[in-house]
Formats: sequence, C-alpha cells, structure tokens
Amino acid sequence: MASGYDEFTRQNWGFLSEEEQSRIAGTRVLLAGCGLGSNIALLAARQGFCRFIVADGDVVELSNLNRQAFRREHVGQNKARATASLVQEVNPQAQVHVIPFFLQAEDASALVQQCDVIVNMVDPGPALHGLMAAAREQGKFTLFPLNIGFGGILLAFGPESPTLEDLVGSDTDPALFVNIVERLIFSLPSYLLQYAWVAEKVKQERLAPPQLGVATAITAAMVVRGMVSVTLGSPLAVVPTVAILDSREPRLIGWPASRVSPVS
Repeated sequence: MASGYDEFTRQNWGFLSEEEQSRIAGTRVLLAGCGLGSNIALLAARQGFCRFIVADGDVVELSNLNRQAFRREHVGQNKARATASLVQEVNPQAQVHVIPFFLQAEDASALVQQCDVIVNMVDPGPALHGLMAAAREQGKFTLFPLNIGFGGILLAFGPESPTLEDLVGSDTDPALFVNIVERLIFSLPSYLLQYAWVAEKVKQERLAPPQLGVATAITAAMVVRGMVSVTLGSPLAVVPTVAILDSREPRLIGWPASRVSPVS
C-alpha cells in the first residue's frame, strides 16, 4: 500500500499499531449482500481495510436510503457496484471486486477461498447455508449480523463453533431472521417485547422486517470490530455466545463521586 495509506489511517494510532494496521490493509473481506453491507464496507474502508469482494444482485431503492449508505444518485443502480463506488470515494487505492448478481450455493466454495473473513448477509436459502458451510470447511470465520430495533445482533461462527444449523436447524424459510430474533427475545433489550406483534406480522404477511438507520450504524460497527478481531487474532465471542448492542437501552454509569464538585 502506498504511503498515502499511512496518512489516511494515522488517526488510528494508539489503538492500532503500524503492524496491525498493515495486517488490516492486507485482509481480504467478502461482503455477501450489500444492503447493510454498504454501511459495513464504508466503515471498514475508513478503518483501513482495502481488499473487498462485494456481491449483490439487487438494485438501490428509495426506501433503502433510511438506513443504507447509498445516496439518491445511486437509486436504480446495482447495490454491489454502488458499494464499490462508495469505498473508492473514501480510499481510491482500495481493491474492490464487484459481483453484481445474487450468489448461488455453487459459488460459495471458490469465493470463500479468496477471502480471509466472510460477512454473510445473504437472504435465507441455499446460498446463505452454502457460504456458512464453505467457511467452516476452509477454517474461516463468518460474521452474521442482524439489525433489530434500535440496535443490532452479531453471531460469529468459527471453524469449531456450533453451526447455524445447530442453532436453528436447516431453516431456509424467508422468516429465518425473525425466527432467530424470536429465539433470543428474552435476552434482547426489554422494550422489544412490546413489538412482538411486528415479528408475527412479518412472518404471516411475508413483509420485509422494519429497520432503522441507527440500528444499521450500530450493527456495522459491531461487524467491523469483529473483522478487526479476526484479522489480528484478538478475542472474538463465537456462538452460542451472541453479541447484542442497543442504543435505546445503553449502559448507564454513575460519575465517580470523588470527582464531583460539591454544590455550593
């Protein structure tokens, strides 16, 4: 990577060493799905990731703009191509291979072989499970994110962890993601219980689940942190442990009493 990369990433100092940043620059990332993947790609590029394969056959719609990284000028464009353009606006040196169609199960093994970390956001079906299986067979990590309410969920699958099938069975139903959320519901922020009717409506009427921009931002941050952990070999919780982060129920702490000036 040319010297401009050092200037581009210099504000990462203190949290990432030069050697760690170099490893991030060399990591190859597969983003299978470029809805949420557009946010992940953009944030990963700002973190210093430079090598991407982005795959999606969908086109940008106006309704995507409430939460995905695209702009109005991208409406009607292929999501993978638009994602590549966003990454290269941030870092023109980034290498982004675009696959502008929906992945099939038979694509999985060859794609996974080209990458170091896989972010699986494919719609429920054989391709989703094919990517999971190929990553496991090749000893690689898969990050599996979901937006929920005002936050996000991240399931990380490693070569030795339980599989997605272990958790939910061979579920290719379009409501797979809702089924996952329902299994976790009593571990999720308590306010989500009042929206249980939403999950039921999604399943019964085959609707696209509602998603908020704030949730997408949080989920993308969780995924990029997971990508850094995989790259650097730092601790990463894998399933059955699930990472949950929510902006509506943040952790509250008290200011240390000894540092509070008395009121006169």
